[in-house]
Amino acid sequence: MADMTQLTGAYAASWLPWLMIPLIFYILPFPVFAIVFLWIEREGNGEAAMGQDATSSSSGLLAATPGDMGADPTSSA
Repeated sequence: MADMTQLTGAYAASWLPWLMIPLIFYILPFPVFAIVFLWIEREGNGEAAMGQDATSSSSGLLAATPGDMGADPTSSA
């Protein structure tokens, strides 16, 4: 086992763990969860998914048209 007096930090980039550990475990999860949350909410609202054109009709969502199922929803007959 290494004695604490032998750990001098004489290797290259000895500061890297002190920087990367807080970045990965304390700071990085916030933007990751925010992006995932926005992605899920965007798909749930029926908007175009990330990277898709909003004007294309191939979004995968079914749009109801008045002629579907043989009945017009506004007709009184």
